[in-house]
Amino acid sequence: MSSFLNRSEIVPAAIAVVGGVLSWDLVRLLGNRREAWDDPHYWQIGYPLLLFTAFILAMGFPERPWRWVVIMIGAQAAWSLLLATVADGVPNLFPLGLVTFALLGLPCLAAAYAGRWLGGRVRG
Repeated sequence: MSSFLNRSEIVPAAIAVVGGVLSWDLVRLLGNRREAWDDPHYWQIGYPLLLFTAFILAMGFPERPWRWVVIMIGAQAAWSLLLATVADGVPNLFPLGLVTFALLGLPCLAAAYAGRWLGGRVRG
């Protein structure tokens, strides 16, 4: 049985974590909203950053590109939970937030598979 990640995939996994956290926290710090996705900057900067990161990671590391999306969205969800918990305690709407994160991951999956496809075309 293969593992989720091997040693050569630690760097892209770290990039996925940083991409997920950065896209949330950058927007949160730029805006005035507690939740990054409540700010228009999330849709103008943060979410495109997620899509781009998924695309580029899958171009460079095409085997099982869904992993980069899972790591990236999971990191973003964990970071938002941590920030919300520190500010107000465990948020009671977090289960709904998890559903929203899962839905946001779907276009990222499409971007990742498009990146894998394009990377394969470029490599020949």
